[in-house]
Amino acid sequence: MKEASTELALAQRNSLLEKENHALRKELLEQKMMLLDYKNSTEAKNREEKLIRDNEDFKKEMKQQAEAQKAQMEETQRMMQKMMEMMMQKQVNP
Repeated sequence: MKEASTELALAQRNSLLEKENHALRKELLEQKMMLLDYKNSTEAKNREEKLIRDNEDFKKEMKQQAEAQKAQMEETQRMMQKMMEMMMQKQVNP
């Protein structure tokens, strides 16, 4: 009788431990899922921030290139104007 009582107590204890183990595994799984969601959102945010920085860098580079091209065109126009003036002077004063 005492042995049956001990086995029943052990079975009940085992059942409680299995339920607790199941609950802990479920909580662990939920924590892992939350961690994955956090990592994914963090990685997505990092990628988005990198794309924004890259886009800003690209815009700066394009602006610098446009400014350099504008300066070069202005210099070319200035030189052409000077050449035209020199040609006109040679025609007036041969």
